[in-house]
Amino acid sequence: MSDDLNHPMKSEEFFRLFSREDRKIFGYILSLVLDVTAAEDIFQETCVILWKEFPRFDQERSFLNWANGIAFNQVRKYRRKFRNKRLIFSDTLVSELAEDATGMLENLSQRQLALTNCLQKLNDRERELIDAYYGDQETAATVAERWKCSSHAIYKTIKKIRKVLFDCVNRRLSSEMS
Repeated sequence: MSDDLNHPMKSEEFFRLFSREDRKIFGYILSLVLDVTAAEDIFQETCVILWKEFPRFDQERSFLNWANGIAFNQVRKYRRKFRNKRLIFSDTLVSELAEDATGMLENLSQRQLALTNCLQKLNDRERELIDAYYGDQETAATVAERWKCSSHAIYKTIKKIRKVLFDCVNRRLSSEMS
């Protein structure tokens, strides 16, 4: 089993899939335990298991769903260990939360994919502005100074681009639904 992961292609595939979903897996765990420290511990255990079990992962399945299933089992293990703590939810509630979190993550993934596609439709200057303002977290004043315009013009342009992206994402999602 570990020999499979020593193969560079298998390791690369694991890290590619994992790095795309790691924040969602952590968010899923946190939504079930509501304790950051516990969630970090559970996440670490989940990561170890994901790595060890990856050679058995069925490439036809969703990596996120597979990882969340393993994470859910780790949450259950944690809950059994700390059952006597005061703020432990019932197994039924945790299962319902897990189903809700999975649905929200799938919806978020679809929205992120739609947003990525819509961002590609922006012209170079619009993408540059979005990258600077949201990606690099530059202030409107900094961008305005570099572009030799007013901060107000930058805010106005960002507002216009956000509306275009919002409409584009909603159109893409509604067309996928039908």
